[in-house]
Amino acid sequence: MKVSIIVPIYNSEKHLRDCLDSLVNQTLKDIEIIVVDDASTDKSFEIIMEYENKYPNMIKVFKNDQNKGQGASRNIGMSLSSGEYIGFLDSDDYVTPTMYEELYNAAKVNTADIVSTRLTFVRDSSHLGKYYETYDRITKYSPLDKPSLVLDESPSVCNKIFKKESLHGQKFLEDCMWEDVAFTYSNLFNASNVVHLNNMGYFYRKSPSEGVSAKGFVLNPHLLDTFRVADKLGEETKKTGRYEKLRPEITYMQMVTTLQRTAEVLSWDIPDASKNKIIYNLHKLILEKYGDWRQLDKAELSMRVGILELDKIANIVNNYKETILKDATTSVSDELTTLGRR
Repeated sequence: MKVSIIVPIYNSEKHLRDCLDSLVNQTLKDIEIIVVDDASTDKSFEIIMEYENKYPNMIKVFKNDQNKGQGASRNIGMSLSSGEYIGFLDSDDYVTPTMYEELYNAAKVNTADIVSTRLTFVRDSSHLGKYYETYDRITKYSPLDKPSLVLDESPSVCNKIFKKESLHGQKFLEDCMWEDVAFTYSNLFNASNVVHLNNMGYFYRKSPSEGVSAKGFVLNPHLLDTFRVADKLGEETKKTGRYEKLRPEITYMQMVTTLQRTAEVLSWDIPDASKNKIIYNLHKLILEKYGDWRQLDKAELSMRVGILELDKIANIVNNYKETILKDATTSVSDELTTLGRR
C-alpha cells in the first residue's frame, strides 16, 4: 500500500458519510482506509459496516471495546497500517478526490518524510467531491537548515502524510487533548525533508457548537494537557539529538501552544476571579518551563495567539495579586475541580 489513512470515529453519524465518501473516491487507488470505532453509541458503527461491505478490499475496521480517545485510536490504527506513508482524517472532515495522490507523488519526487497541503475551514459539504486546480508551486525544506518554516505549518496531522519509517515508532499521547500538536511538530522538527503544497486539499469542518471547535468556549477540565503536549514536543526532539540545535524554534512553539490554550480561558463563562487565577498560574507554568513569552516579538506572536488576547493576558498577569503561594499546577487543577462541581 502507498498510503494508510486512519480515521478514528466516535459518535460521528452526522458527517461520517461525507468523510468516507471522500476517501473511497480517491484518485490514488493503492490506499487502505483504517477505521477505528471508539465505542460509538450512535449509528456510526452501522455506517462503517455498510462501507466495509461495499468496499471490502479498501476498508479495514477495528472496534474498541470501550471509549479510549482519539490518541489511542490513532495509535491502534497505526499498528494496523501497512502503507509506506500514513495519513489521518477526522471523521467530520473531508478531502478532495486528488489529495492523497498529490501528497504521495510530491513525497516520492522530493524524497520527503512529510508532505502537507492547504487546510480550509468550512461549515458545510459544498466542496465535497469537487476537483480543484493544482499548483506547481511548492515549498521544500530541511528543518535543520530552515527550522523557522516548521512554525508556519498547521498543527493538524490531517492535512499531511508521514513516511512510516521516519516515525521510528512514535505514538500519540493518550487520554490527552491536542495530542496531534506534539505529534505533528516533533515529527516536522525531526524530518529530513518536508514539502508543503499550495493545493486545496483538506476541508476542516468548524462549528462553534460541535466537536473540538466548541471546546474553546466552555470550561475544559483537560486544560493542563497543553503542558503534556508541549513537553512531549521537546522530549521527542531530544531523542534524535536535535533539541539543542533547534531549541529556539522548539521553545517558541511550546510557548505558542500553551498560550493559545491560555487565551481560550478568556472566553470561558466562569467568574472573573477564577478566570484571572487560572490565567495567572498558567503564565507561571509557561515562565517556569519555557521562559518569558513577554520577551518575544509581540507582532509575530499575536498572529498565532491574538493581539487582544495577549494584551488581556498581560494585564491579568501584571495586576494579579496571589494571596496564597501555591504550586501553579496544583492551583490550576484545584480551580478546575472546584468550577466543575458548580
